[in-house]
Amino acid sequence: MRISGDLQRNLAGPLRPEIDLPFQRAYYPHGFRLDLASNSREVLDAAEENWGMYEPEYDDPPLTLRVLVQPGGEPSPPPVHRLQGHLCSAVASRENYALIDLDALFAYACVTERTVADHAWFRWFYLDLVAGTTLAQRHAVPMHAACVERNGMGVLLWGQSGMGKSTLAYACARAGWKFAADDATVLPQNREDCVVTGKPHQARFREDAPRLFPELDGYATRARPTGKPSIEVPMTALAGIRGAVRCEVQRMVFLDRGKSAGLDRMGVESALEQMLQDSRSYSVETQARHEKALRRLLRMPSYRLRYERLQDAIEVLEGLTA
Repeated sequence: MRISGDLQRNLAGPLRPEIDLPFQRAYYPHGFRLDLASNSREVLDAAEENWGMYEPEYDDPPLTLRVLVQPGGEPSPPPVHRLQGHLCSAVASRENYALIDLDALFAYACVTERTVADHAWFRWFYLDLVAGTTLAQRHAVPMHAACVERNGMGVLLWGQSGMGKSTLAYACARAGWKFAADDATVLPQNREDCVVTGKPHQARFREDAPRLFPELDGYATRARPTGKPSIEVPMTALAGIRGAVRCEVQRMVFLDRGKSAGLDRMGVESALEQMLQDSRSYSVETQARHEKALRRLLRMPSYRLRYERLQDAIEVLEGLTA
């Protein structure tokens, strides 16, 4: 990536309000419009990896993101997140940070060339952060759930970290199911149906996943935002894996790993309590919108799945989608 001499001179101003951002394009993360502008083509290349597969689906107000790339500098460490009112910040260093106005649906990021050059890192800590945080306000509900589909029936796999959502979703995909998401499924807020969108072109696994799935060996291990190591895998590189960008949820399954295999029905309020755990970091108004949207999913049967072995879990899930 090269930054022109004229641009370097423009970067010298103290506030830099009029920097030319010639690289511009509209993307549609999970079907919602996001207008991206930058002074670096590599920012658009990274965005293409993240959102290039999505098409426009919804007419909610668009998001705006501007990314200013500075020459030189150090790669970004993991940012620290803060929220006050409608302003959200993600600050990693004086050269790498992002600011989001949640009311205006506007975000601005300033990063170094070395940060953008590592696409996976840049996507994880900046593009995903901005799009996910902003969409969560009035557009969509980000759900900490994997999603797979069989016989036209979408199944959400809920569970806390360590319950094996990504592993079980991938095991289902190897068994012939369609893969929609490993742990980041999105439910639109302003609809009445139970259609969700996933991220079937990428998945992240714990670093020990190659012990179960040898074909995952060789992918680089990185630190996740939670600090836990993981590997990012392009699902299109794996033979026999079919993806589904959208699917209609017809079953809700909450994972309880480490116990003998079995399936129990769950009550609506018990299921909703677990579903809302990730929404509590948002404002009261946003939490209310999330709850209203999530209650649509509770029209579907909810179950608690107890399992020790992946094959046992798959067999139970196949019974649910027969």
